[in-house]
Amino acid sequence: MAQLEVSDSVAAKLALLAKAWQVSPGGAVQRLLEEFESDLNDEPIVPGLVQKRVLVHVDYQGTHVEGIYDRGDRSLTITSGPDRGRRFASPSAAAIAVVSALNPAIHPNRNGWSFWTVTATGNRLQSVRYL
Repeated sequence: MAQLEVSDSVAAKLALLAKAWQVSPGGAVQRLLEEFESDLNDEPIVPGLVQKRVLVHVDYQGTHVEGIYDRGDRSLTITSGPDRGRRFASPSAAAIAVVSALNPAIHPNRNGWSFWTVTATGNRLQSVRYL
């Protein structure tokens, strides 16, 4: 199990939050992270305003890989699995990285718009390409 070091003041705030939520400090961190992730897809719907970031995922070669697609610059950052933490200039570049890491024996070229799935809807990333 991984450990996380925090300052005494952060530990005290985390303990207070954990007590309020009636969970362990680790449970409080998990809840905070889950709420942050869900906020990415819970932006209010305002006519003419489109969500900037979209949670995406792919299940490839038995591995679940998650990412965040940024509509502003059309980049995709992988948040779990191989290349975790790397930002790619396009969904296709991120897809190629996943295929290269998980199945290096094949040619990795992939169309990222059809490779990635929008987590909130289950539709291909293509479905939000021009929104």
